[in-house]
Amino acid sequence: MMERIPERWLGDAFRRILPSIFALFFMMQLFLPAGPCWAGLRKVKVDERMPEFSLPDSSGGTYTYKNNQDKVSFLVFLPTSQRRIERALSDIDNVLESLRENNGQLRVVGIISGPSAKDFSMPGKLKSKLTFPILLDGNFQLWGRLGVIAAPTVIIVGKDDTIKWIKAGYGYDFVPIVRARLKQALGIAQETSVEDARQVKTVTNDTVAARIQRHLQMAKILEEKGRIGSAIAELQKAAELDPNASAPIFELGELFCRAGRNKEALNLTEKLRTTNKSDKARLLLISGWARRQMGELETAEEILLEAITLNPTSIRALFELGKIHQTRGQTEKAMKLYYHALTLHFNESERSKISDQK
Repeated sequence: MMERIPERWLGDAFRRILPSIFALFFMMQLFLPAGPCWAGLRKVKVDERMPEFSLPDSSGGTYTYKNNQDKVSFLVFLPTSQRRIERALSDIDNVLESLRENNGQLRVVGIISGPSAKDFSMPGKLKSKLTFPILLDGNFQLWGRLGVIAAPTVIIVGKDDTIKWIKAGYGYDFVPIVRARLKQALGIAQETSVEDARQVKTVTNDTVAARIQRHLQMAKILEEKGRIGSAIAELQKAAELDPNASAPIFELGELFCRAGRNKEALNLTEKLRTTNKSDKARLLLISGWARRQMGELETAEEILLEAITLNPTSIRALFELGKIHQTRGQTEKAMKLYYHALTLHFNESERSKISDQK
């Protein structure tokens, strides 16, 4: 008869592998290329009827979403950090500006989910001049009912009350893609297709800065498709156009780390000179990331701690520091860092500095 394993042994074993579970889950959620599973919701799908709901709004009232209104609905689950939500609201305004003549056929609703929602009930919290209601989903009621994956998530519902399009996540092409999808739902003739709206267009501006930007955009598209080698090639072209431009160097350094080309990443960090805290933090991240992968744990730890001091919300720096502690068998420290990184990732919040990384 097999001897029963003591429960405390199972607990110890679980605690030893828990950082690995955190690390794997974190990598899957944050660093793998977006795939079909990120395109929608977990519980409601395209062509299904949008459920009705009621939620408090930021003005202190209650908003009820009802069907049979003969309107196209544009619902957005918003990020919760001040900087990200203002950017999202600005982009939504840009989309709506181009559809001003169709406002009578369009219903727009913003939703903020989670504990941070209560903060947005305060007058003046949002700097943007709102032209549509902001609903407060403090207990993740609607988030859970629909199976939302990330913020922002856009849901477009047709006049027949069926969901026409869902997009989870945020990209540089947010405005043109959402605009094209809304026009499609409204039945407005388009000069270009939705897919054409996504592509990087050739523009008449042929300055060095414009050419660098086109290479950066193409690199982002290739990276999202998992074509890391081709994305690196695009960034190298951008860097060659202006060796003093920092954006291509930062992007290239991080992709080198992702590809395991650590020495090349370190060579880049030695060439670039930074003038502000955010740039220095990113440079330190690349250096610490590369050295961690090369096994130089003590040096990597010092560098990453400095990066986190300069930028406490650097998700990748927190993750890399967690990997160092995990390698050393320091379970509690690794778990704390992974959990904090995941919190930043899912809530999109800018929180206080970690008081003790050691």
